[in-house]
Amino acid sequence: MKRAFTLALGLGAGLLVGAYVVKRLDEAQRAVAPTNLAGHAGRAAGTLSERLRAAAAEGRQAAADREAELRSQFAVPGVREQLGG
Repeated sequence: MKRAFTLALGLGAGLLVGAYVVKRLDEAQRAVAPTNLAGHAGRAAGTLSERLRAAAAEGRQAAADREAELRSQFAVPGVREQLGG
């Protein structure tokens, strides 16, 4: 009786662990499917390009602000002032 219980307990635990492993492997396989990878890559590229665009715009604005600050500090006329406009 004790052996039958131990056997049943071992088989049950093995089936549960096996089912869990199969489920996790199936989820992992679906995650690396070409359609899912393409979707993830597309979303990542979109956010990266948006971040780069925003960073470039902030950099241009900071450079223009600093240039204006230096021109006023050292009394250097801008291109428009030099051309008479």
